Amino acid sequence: MTQQKPNDDADARVSLLSIPVRRIRPHFWTFSVCFVASLSYIIYIKVIDAESPSWREAPLAIMGSAAMAGGFWMFFSPILVEGVSMVFAAMYRQKTREQGREEGVAEGITRGHTEADAAWREWNDRRLAAEADGQPFREPPPDFRNGSGSSAG
Repeated sequence: MTQQKPNDDADARVSLLSIPVRRIRPHFWTFSVCFVASLSYIIYIKVIDAESPSWREAPLAIMGSAAMAGGFWMFFSPILVEGVSMVFAAMYRQKTREQGREEGVAEGITRGHTEADAAWREWNDRRLAAEADGQPFREPPPDFRNGSGSSAG
């Protein structure tokens, strides 16, 4: 049973725990690994590490503890997977944001140099044309310190 938004299968969710369908596999493996680790620990505590284990009562104690561990991880494995995926997604977004910022700065510097060179060439062409015509040239050079890129005046 899945609940689906119209025309959007990527966000479909399993109704039991409201897990996105695309994340069922990570949830299953997280649950399985955590459950087996918990069960191994429970077996160690209940049977191996006990001072006087009663081998007749051990299977019942392990099954009861396994049921509690299964319920615990059934509830917490989605939280664990979603939390870890959120952390990794945030780290990925931060990394791509920094890369984009570096690329943007490099592109801005290149574009700024290109615009400055073009403005200086145009200014110099006007200056040389005025000198060739014998006219005085009083236009100030381009000023890029104020960020306008245009000549002052």
